[in-house]
Amino acid sequence: MSYDPETPVLVAVLNNQPDWERIQTEGWYRIPVKRAPRLLAATLIAWYQTKAFEAAGGVVRWYAPIVRSRLATRRELLPGEAEHPRADERYWRLELGALAELPRPIPARRFRRATFIPTRWDRLLTAHDITQLWLGDTALAELCQALAQEGYTFVRRQLRDDEPPYVAAGPGDQPAGATTLCAQSTLEGVVIARGTQELRFDYAELIWDRAGCLARLRAAFG
Repeated sequence: MSYDPETPVLVAVLNNQPDWERIQTEGWYRIPVKRAPRLLAATLIAWYQTKAFEAAGGVVRWYAPIVRSRLATRRELLPGEAEHPRADERYWRLELGALAELPRPIPARRFRRATFIPTRWDRLLTAHDITQLWLGDTALAELCQALAQEGYTFVRRQLRDDEPPYVAAGPGDQPAGATTLCAQSTLEGVVIARGTQELRFDYAELIWDRAGCLARLRAAFG
């Protein structure tokens, strides 16, 4: 099936056979709320199957549309495991459409394990390695570019030790009356600040809802 290139996709790590069997036979998948992106707005979900799947593992191969979602406890989802230590934790139960196979599986040659990767349909079709699904830096750059067009200037804080702590336009390059913001990348998302005032966005928000992020920033910073 064909989707718009920017269709939101959530790539999840699948590391056990019982969850995979439920996907195939019962058509649903569970995500712990405490680990899920704050904005769970994906249209599709795909799975990176770990080495627990032996020869079938180490790739993203399967995906499915998300038909609907609802909250439930682990006890409600898995009544046969009612005494599990996490029985009362909340999960998203994702009801799935037809399971489909990617035209070309996406391997993980240098994969630093992450629980979820928010991405888009075009990347799912074109990536040659799972690292190419990651859109965090691209999403932040697109947001900063959109804000720059509205008169903001940026001081961007870097995380790598071999880079200077700030990269900024010189004072002479800043238009009169511009509002200067600091954009800081973190493992969980991005913090955009002006002075002591901060707004936090996770990468799913930046990738799937840039318009909503812009609206929040305008409301906060004028």
